[in-house]
Amino acid sequence: MANIILADQSAAFGRAAKFLFESLGHDMEWARNGQETLELVRGMSPDLVIVDARLPGFEGTSLVEAIRALPDGQRPCVFFIPENTRPATVRAALDAGADDYLIKPFDRELVAFKLTQAKARGRLVERPRMTRLVQDNSSSWRFRTFGKVASI
Repeated sequence: MANIILADQSAAFGRAAKFLFESLGHDMEWARNGQETLELVRGMSPDLVIVDARLPGFEGTSLVEAIRALPDGQRPCVFFIPENTRPATVRAALDAGADDYLIKPFDRELVAFKLTQAKARGRLVERPRMTRLVQDNSSSWRFRTFGKVASI
C-alpha cells in the first residue's frame, strides 16, 4: 500500500482519482494547489506524488522541482500529468525530476502497470502503514462494570 498525494485543482477529478487509487489498495490525499501539496509532502512523507501541470501558484514543472528541492532526503516517486502529450512537454517533466507521467483520464490498468513499474525500478518504495497500539482492557473489572472502551 502506497501513501499518495494527488495535486490537482479539479474536485471531480480528485474524487475519481481517490476512488481509483483506493480500489487499488492505496491511501490518497488530495491537494488543490501547489502550496498545499508542498505542505502535505513535508508533513506526510508520501510514497508517491502525482502533479498536474495546471496548478494555482505553480507553472508546469516548477512543483516537481520544488518537491525535489525539499531537504531531509524526502524523495518520493513523482508522476506528472502534462497539459498535452507532446514529447517536449513530457521530456521537460522528466528533466525536472518526474519519474513517470500519466494522462487524464486515468486508465485503471495503466495506472496499476505504472505503479508496478515504479516499484520494480526501486522508485516507489511503500512504507508500512502506521498503526497505533491500543491496550486491551477487555478483561479488566472497569470494562465489565462500565461497558466498552472507546476505540481510537
